[in-house]
Amino acid sequence: MEETKEDTSELMKELDDRFRQVRRLINLEWNRDNIHGLGITHGRILMMLAEEGPQKASAMAEAMKITSGAVTGLADRLVELGFISRERGEADRRVVLLEITEEGRKLISNLEEIKHSIMKRLFSGMSEQEMRNMLRYCNIMIDNFEREA
Repeated sequence: MEETKEDTSELMKELDDRFRQVRRLINLEWNRDNIHGLGITHGRILMMLAEEGPQKASAMAEAMKITSGAVTGLADRLVELGFISRERGEADRRVVLLEITEEGRKLISNLEEIKHSIMKRLFSGMSEQEMRNMLRYCNIMIDNFEREA
């Protein structure tokens, strides 16, 4: 039996709905367990700074696929809470680097636990092969966007 455009369109609508539902559930789970009301992207910033060291907001924005303005706004909250600091570059004083503080480092293991718990719950009941297939499908979707960019 051959698929029609209507079948494909309905399937894409259903997939869109499921993507949104999964994202909503992940956000709910994150917000249930997180400390200080930090969003997932706040956590990503902290983890990136812990793993890669001081970064310019523009470099972080590019890596995270968000705007520099978004990074600045998120960083403002993290600075206010004492989890990151803004430091002037030594070679060029015009450059401002975001750097994780000791207080921020203390949060990393908690954030990793939350992330692990969410991923464990998300993929519960899936075989390793099903997870590999999911990864392959996600990579195809990413490639579709990057090829058309």
